[in-house]
Amino acid sequence: MWSRIEESFFKPVDGASLAVFRMLFGAVIFYEAWRYDSRNWVEAKFLFPSFRFSYHGFDWVEPLPPFAMVWVTKLLAVFAFLVMVGLFYRVAIVGLFTVFSYIFLLDKAQYLNHFYFTILLAFLLIFVPANRLWSLDRMRSDNQGADHVPAWSMWLMRGQMEVMLIWAGIVKLNADWLAGLPLHDWLSSSADDFPDFIATFFLDADFGVFAAWAVAILHVVGAPLLLVPRLRLVVFAVYAVFHVFNHFLWHIGIFPWLTIAGTLLFLDVSWPRRVLAGFSEIKAIEPRAQSFKPNSAIALLVVVWLAFQTALPLRPYLYEGNVAWNEQGHRFSWRMKLRDKEGSITFKVVDPESGKSWPVDTREFLTYRQVRKMVARPDMILEFAHHLRDHWKRIYAIRSPQVFVHSFVSVNDRPFERFIDERTDLAAVERTFLKQDGWIRPFSEDHQQKKVVPDKGGQ
Repeated sequence: MWSRIEESFFKPVDGASLAVFRMLFGAVIFYEAWRYDSRNWVEAKFLFPSFRFSYHGFDWVEPLPPFAMVWVTKLLAVFAFLVMVGLFYRVAIVGLFTVFSYIFLLDKAQYLNHFYFTILLAFLLIFVPANRLWSLDRMRSDNQGADHVPAWSMWLMRGQMEVMLIWAGIVKLNADWLAGLPLHDWLSSSADDFPDFIATFFLDADFGVFAAWAVAILHVVGAPLLLVPRLRLVVFAVYAVFHVFNHFLWHIGIFPWLTIAGTLLFLDVSWPRRVLAGFSEIKAIEPRAQSFKPNSAIALLVVVWLAFQTALPLRPYLYEGNVAWNEQGHRFSWRMKLRDKEGSITFKVVDPESGKSWPVDTREFLTYRQVRKMVARPDMILEFAHHLRDHWKRIYAIRSPQVFVHSFVSVNDRPFERFIDERTDLAAVERTFLKQDGWIRPFSEDHQQKKVVPDKGGQ
């Protein structure tokens, strides 16, 4: 069996589809770098806040001096452009991966699934020969017959796409989502932005439930069907319409375009040649064959990577409780647009020796976005509590300051519940990947089920 796997992994396939993906990926990231630069997001997100939330184990990642930070997105744009045109490709894609990862790690409050997705794709593109065809590197090379790539390159990229798409559907197979929560609420709030005939559907509770089921089925069933040759073009068209609609409905940045580019990889590997032939009277040129020697190490690494990516989103199921409430394992598990949370929070620092206490104005330390993200995420609340502890030690010379929190959170428009145990000194709680016991209050069983009800005067 392993011999057959190796043989299929190293079968020569046309590199045209992979080359087009490389160009589209570079173009999308170039556009994202331009957005960051033109809107001064680097200054607003990373230089203005006096405190930034870190990923556990990456506390050492800090912004560069202001004069250097403003050039980070310009450097990202350069790398993205070089990837797009396929010039000095290996250096460029490593640079793109490094710079984008650096920006990603600067502040956990800026976490977005499509940033994580971008990093994964950039990392894989380091290893696949996406510049063998239709690149400036190819024009500079003496090897004019390198039209093929090993099949594992395509299956690695397709596999990563399948993991993301299928898991994005699996996580939606929960009671709230299938009851139309919070999708109906989001659609209702967006109704005024659309023509009346569309707004009528958005305000209909039954349509919210239908749409929720349709999205889950599209991912759970549609993603595997992308692997069926007779159906992949139709499924791709459905996905393309879905992502374009998402772009106009949710304004979620580059994710729809990045996903459409990735979904193109499931079409026939020579589809770009056929498209080009359709635009001219010249018959599509068949690529020259090139053989690849099987390599057990490469085949094993591809299998291990895809197995790891498949298993990683299982993390939330290792913890007790509702992940929509406790957030444990939520990141990096493709839980996209899945729940709506609101909250309020106040911090109090106490000197246990004198009994003196200080209410904390979070606006002195955090931006509005940081506060909005933190109020519903225990790990961020804990990290900020540790920052307050260290700040009071340094500024007020208090030996062992305590930090207490009063926080309340609502999930999918349920009644607000106390989120963090108000008696727990968070300054003494250790940051860890392991289960957080005691200080995160359990989700109330009385509020676990909630049904969509029609808006008053809605239909």
